[in-house]
Amino acid sequence: MLLLNAAEVEQAAPMAALIDAIEAGYREEADGQVVLPPRLNMPNGRDGFFRIMPAVLNRSGLMGYKVFHGSMREGIRYLIALYDQHSGILLALMDAHYLTAARTGATTGVATKFMARNDIETIGVIGSGLEARTNLLGVAAVRKFRRIRVYSTNPQRRERFALNMAHELGIEATATDTPQACVKDVDLAIVATNSTGRAEQIAYRGAWMQPGVHVNAIGSTMPRLREIDPDTFANANLIVGDSLGQMEEESGDVIAAVAENKYPRERLLELKEIVAGRAKGRPNHTSVTLFKSVGTAIQDVLAGHVVYKEALERGLGRQVDDILDPKFF
Repeated sequence: MLLLNAAEVEQAAPMAALIDAIEAGYREEADGQVVLPPRLNMPNGRDGFFRIMPAVLNRSGLMGYKVFHGSMREGIRYLIALYDQHSGILLALMDAHYLTAARTGATTGVATKFMARNDIETIGVIGSGLEARTNLLGVAAVRKFRRIRVYSTNPQRRERFALNMAHELGIEATATDTPQACVKDVDLAIVATNSTGRAEQIAYRGAWMQPGVHVNAIGSTMPRLREIDPDTFANANLIVGDSLGQMEEESGDVIAAVAENKYPRERLLELKEIVAGRAKGRPNHTSVTLFKSVGTAIQDVLAGHVVYKEALERGLGRQVDDILDPKFF
């Protein structure tokens, strides 16, 4: 069994490989080869939570789960356990703090590949944290573009983020003073924030959508979290989610849109449908499209497998004896 800490995982998580693995995983799910039960969300009695996300991938021969827990006050800890399905051996245990952000960015890359226009020039990024970076890297892996605009509520953070991404991607990146300026006339918007849901903290509004834009929104993964308003759903010609059931149960964005009767179910698709070629991800050049992500265990298990293989090649981590002895009957 391989043990990997956070720094080792980050070294072994190439974005292109994550995108390829997750795209294949959605084809596997579309073909009925994945067992993906609803994830368990449990309060831990200390104003925190304990969440477990399992998946079995029969074509890939993998199974595993992610578990994360904690609170905003005391911090969140993430763990992925990866198993070989056929032997039952526990292959790896790894810190999943960075990998959760990276697999989210890779999934955004998959959605962007199938949903965004090919002729992208300008991207607007609302957010300046780790998730904003990994989602931008996911988009950059599948589309070429010329410039980035960045907005977050902290002027120093947005300036630093713009500087860092300009250096990392080798293109123009500038910070803006308002979210409206960040997304005006952009071809693609990334909304990756930790907004708490108060009306004045909504990060992106449907009124700002323009013909042909594609929006990736990834921040609202709990009922209390909000980052896009109901009009963002109402104004989209196509809405794609990585898991519609989880979106409707867990995302504060979706819950609010449903409550205001601005959640057009007739325009909804799951990501697996467009990856498998059973539906178009972009109806036409001027369509307004929205990808809403809440994350699934498919992404975690397959991203964990990418990291496991890469870590073995690079000699990262610590090998220990299998701690699980089989019991025979």
